[in-house]
Amino acid sequence: MSGEAEEYSKLLERVLARFPDLSRDELEAMVEAKLRESRLLNKVGALLLVAEELGAFGDSGEAGEEPEVQSYVKLGRLIPGLRDVSVRGAIYAISKPAEAKDHKLMKLKIGDETGSINVILWDERVEEAVKLGLKLGDKIAILHGYTRERIDTGMPELHVGRNGVLARLEEEEADPRSFYLDLGEALEQGRGVYDVRAMVLDPGEERRISTRYGEAEVREIRIIGETGGARLTVWRDRVGEFRDLKPGETIYVTDVRLEEGRASLTPRSILAIREEPSEESLRLVEERKARGLVVRVLDVVETGFGVTYIATDGDKIFRIRLSRGIGAAAGDHLRIREAIREDRRGRARLICGEEDLEKIEPEKPIQPPERRIRLREISMREGVELHDVVVEGVLYTKTKPIKVRTRFGEAEKVGFWLKDEDAAVQASAWREKAEEIAGISEGSRIRLKWVSVRTNVFGEPEIQLDADSVVEVLEEPEEKGSKPSG
Repeated sequence: MSGEAEEYSKLLERVLARFPDLSRDELEAMVEAKLRESRLLNKVGALLLVAEELGAFGDSGEAGEEPEVQSYVKLGRLIPGLRDVSVRGAIYAISKPAEAKDHKLMKLKIGDETGSINVILWDERVEEAVKLGLKLGDKIAILHGYTRERIDTGMPELHVGRNGVLARLEEEEADPRSFYLDLGEALEQGRGVYDVRAMVLDPGEERRISTRYGEAEVREIRIIGETGGARLTVWRDRVGEFRDLKPGETIYVTDVRLEEGRASLTPRSILAIREEPSEESLRLVEERKARGLVVRVLDVVETGFGVTYIATDGDKIFRIRLSRGIGAAAGDHLRIREAIREDRRGRARLICGEEDLEKIEPEKPIQPPERRIRLREISMREGVELHDVVVEGVLYTKTKPIKVRTRFGEAEKVGFWLKDEDAAVQASAWREKAEEIAGISEGSRIRLKWVSVRTNVFGEPEIQLDADSVVEVLEEPEEKGSKPSG
């Protein structure tokens, strides 16, 4: 061993002894970063600079107190615009190297106990990642990266360029599946971009369509979670990645945008894991499909996102949400060629497209189930949990609309009481339904259709209007001072 190599080895051991939380691979990766910054440094000089930056030669603080390494930032604390940042995390998605405008590009996604971040590797760092043989579950350190803001989400992403360093850590591998959210849970959280786990219900057919940018390949894949489902639309050059999917296969995809039952890829999406169908998954696929079902339309509700048909097969109440109507009205019957059945928060839904619905004249009309419930019955129940019921009563008092902060942004809310005979039940309406209730005069007799009744935080039953509940005014109050006719 040469004198320089021996001195380097001794100094390395001293620094590692001073910082027991720092691995040998991480320390040597920091040294390599210093060597790339200046060709005038040898390995010993680079190690001395790293040790000085870590505070190895300063005071250790209180007697007997070990110094803490301050080099790493938790992923959940990252923000856009950081110029020199180092992190640790577990790889749970990794793409193949690709060419991007004369540069090599590779995408990773890493996570820790505080959050996750997209990682973009460039040029030499791509070659380094390939040489290291990085794989799912590996724990890695990234040194001297910089963060930028993602245009599509506003969230930070970490770039690792010429001055950055990658190091695989000698730690137990993580389970990459633990960083994904079930599709049903993601749907419950509302619009957004998520890393999702889903089962393939129908891989769909590849087709070419005309767009304003020319012809493009597209595939619509029906995917389901434990409690919900969506249509995943895949476009152009991404179609090939999803071409050979099979029903019952479980897929893990990062950065999927969810909006009103539809899913789409983003520029950072990675199809990270595929699990072969099992007997159990194939059974679930068959259970969730609905073919040839005939339903009767009970109500048609127009929303800002399209049209919702409230329908029944004579037993259950279903919602069919479409981006545009098909000309069906209350009382019409529809045959559903194929759809996904799902139950979310006690309500049933059929996910299909306009092309899957056909108006028919049945031999015998479907009789709607009795869903009306009296206010007295609601008020006498404990721990009530009802869905898609119909209630009637007099709107005898209400609050003014107020703005409330929710996890989906600010929303308008109106609270009111519904009274009938000697029973009264409180109720709440949000957003568009809050506007409807606010516009109805107190003293009016109203009918609320397809509402939920739940026990609120005070242990009392509360009627809750949903976006596709129907509000009907049955009778308006007489004007004060008016004389009865006759």
